[in-house]
Amino acid sequence: MTSSELSERDVIRGAQAGDERMYRELVSRYVRPALAVAWEFTDTLDDAEDLVQEAFRRVVDALHRFEAGRPFAPWFFTILRNVARNAAGERALRLHAALDESMRDEGPTAEEVVEYLELQARVDVELESLPDMQRACFRLCLLEGLSSREAAEALGVSDATVRTHVYRARQAMRKAILPFAEEER
Repeated sequence: MTSSELSERDVIRGAQAGDERMYRELVSRYVRPALAVAWEFTDTLDDAEDLVQEAFRRVVDALHRFEAGRPFAPWFFTILRNVARNAAGERALRLHAALDESMRDEGPTAEEVVEYLELQARVDVELESLPDMQRACFRLCLLEGLSSREAAEALGVSDATVRTHVYRARQAMRKAILPFAEEER
């Protein structure tokens, strides 16, 4: 039997017993949806990867206390969301520092930077104004590349629900960006 054929309970028990192969299997089963969920809390894939890495580190530290009979996903994603919330303040400081650094470069003109920041602000405002579920589905499916079925599993909803939220989020994002595109013509 390959590790991918093992039940989640068997994989967790193996990881709890210190079997590194089982821990790697657990990570491989959750890393992609974890990245997608973490990206919901960050602006970059690098930051999302850092959050996921920290969440898995905390899982290693606490796995011995986890009941193997319980579902792993809710426990894991709670840890991930807590890690993400704790990192929010630090992320804001890093983003501010990165913006200051980019403004010193001899790259784009001031007008180009203003146009880019205006568009980015419109996208950010519209993305943040979406209902939570639409925003999560949009990021998971369109930015992270998960299928609607994979996003549904990560969010604990049906596939049809994810597709509906993605459709509505796309419509809202088009409305927000279309006026900006028309101004540029």
